[in-house]
Amino acid sequence: MKSEVNLIFHPKFGKVHFRKSNKAKYLRLTIDSSKQIKVTIPKFSTIKSAEKFLNSKSDWVEKQFIKIGERNQFTLQNAKSSNINDEDEAKKILRNRLEELSAIHKLDFNRSFIRSQKTRWGSCSTKNNINLNIKLNNLPEELRDYVIIHELVHTKVKNHSSIFWIEMAKYYPDPKFADKKLRQFNLKLM
Repeated sequence: MKSEVNLIFHPKFGKVHFRKSNKAKYLRLTIDSSKQIKVTIPKFSTIKSAEKFLNSKSDWVEKQFIKIGERNQFTLQNAKSSNINDEDEAKKILRNRLEELSAIHKLDFNRSFIRSQKTRWGSCSTKNNINLNIKLNNLPEELRDYVIIHELVHTKVKNHSSIFWIEMAKYYPDPKFADKKLRQFNLKLM
């Protein structure tokens, strides 16, 4: 059964998504990197109680908006300061690093593609073709390497199960921390 979603205009925060969920046990409030607010509502709760809940968290929401704004500003500044202007040079850097990390860790891939993408840093196909986002060059080196190794590990484990993360830890120290750090960079702003 699909969740029921209501889009409501809040006088202070603009559009807010209220979503009923059969699995939710508590009211839950989340905010994504574009400052989109989502409120998850348990089956037996009401939109009215969810709105009340949101209003009670008003101070917290404003603090999160400030943090997101600061993070996005940092991302923009970082992208501008580390931008490699020549697209061919940017592709060459990523392709060389992919081949280098593949050889170091003995994780083979089939083909590689480097493109400018809006939603993903990278991906690995069922045929072990690796796609990398050219915008990886705008990240700190350790996060760029994290994404490349992440995709190389997908040549062995095709999902994000606990087995994947155990395998990932063999090649990259504390991959969950790196993954969390990567989420601070808004791909859409780069």
